[in-house]
This record gives sequence, structure tokens and C-alpha cells, in this order.
Amino acid sequence: MSYNHLTIEERSCIYQFLNLGMSIRKIAQALKRSPSTISREIKRNSSKIKVSRGSYTKYFPIKANDKYIDRRKDCHRKSKFSKDVIDYLTVKINEHWSPEQISNRNTNEIHELPSTSTIYRMIHAKKLPKTSMKNLRRKAKFKRPAEKRGKFNDKGRTIKKRPKEIYRRQELGQLGSRYSGIRQIRS
Repeated sequence: MSYNHLTIEERSCIYQFLNLGMSIRKIAQALKRSPSTISREIKRNSSKIKVSRGSYTKYFPIKANDKYIDRRKDCHRKSKFSKDVIDYLTVKINEHWSPEQISNRNTNEIHELPSTSTIYRMIHAKKLPKTSMKNLRRKAKFKRPAEKRGKFNDKGRTIKKRPKEIYRRQELGQLGSRYSGIRQIRS
């Protein structure tokens, strides 16, 4: 079952339609969504506004989108490595240890150290606080070069796009290797 999340544009349309007094079913028809989706969006992301006589709820698209983003942050998988491991990695990288030295070190204090490539990925994704690629010994990104074989060079000129002077063969330089051994060309 595939579905698309509501966008900020759809949320602003919901806000405008609610201000016009449209029903949830009419809004759902206009946005080509299910009425339950619109109802759930309004119920989940409405903001409470306090006034002197009490409070009421109102839907604002920007606040609704912010709430959506905050909830999405909590949905991701938790890190496999504990805070102790991350602190250990941060200290060692700031002491200019290489990821190879860190991952291949036998320590009794920390049981599960990540592999070399995982450490590089963590640095590149900025998951280790106060570290960057500049803290490494090589001070460069550890990325394997892209595969260069098997690709055609499309930058060259095709035969059909050559100048017409070449076809007339009137210039001396265009004769090519046929006459390269002859010192004088007889005309």
C-alpha cells in the first residue's frame, strides 16, 4: 500500500479551505485525498490558542508542517552504537588516530567497535560530534574513485559535422597519413 505525505502546499490549501468554511469532504475532494486523511491532519496538527475567555484550536499550515517534521525525526532507527562508543571514537579521531587504527584495536573497555568504513561514513554524515574529515591523518575524503571504464566519450566531433573543406581535400594538412612519407607532393 503506497501513499504520499501531505506537502506544505496541500497544508496551506487545507488552511484556506477551512477559512472559507468548506467541509472536510469537500476539501478532500478538492485535494484528491481521503476525508479521513484531512480529518486526521486537522485533528493532529491544530494549534491551541489561548484567549481571555478560554482557548480554541486553529489549523496553521506552517506550524502543522513543523509538527510533522518533528514527528518524522523520531521515526528513524536508533543508532546501533552506544554513547560510550561515539565518545570513544570522537576522542580518538581528535587525537589524530586513523579509523583503521581505531577499528583494529583490541580494547577491553569497549566491546563493539565499528568497522573502518562505518567510521568513515559516520564522519561523513556528521554523526560524530566535533569531528570532521580535517581531523583525519589524510585530511581527505575516503571515497573510492568512480568506475571510468566502459563509458563512451561523447565529446568528440562526429564525421557528419566535419567542415566541408575536408571533403574537398584541397588543404595540405588534411591529406593525413597517406602522404606522410613523401617530401614533395606533385600537383
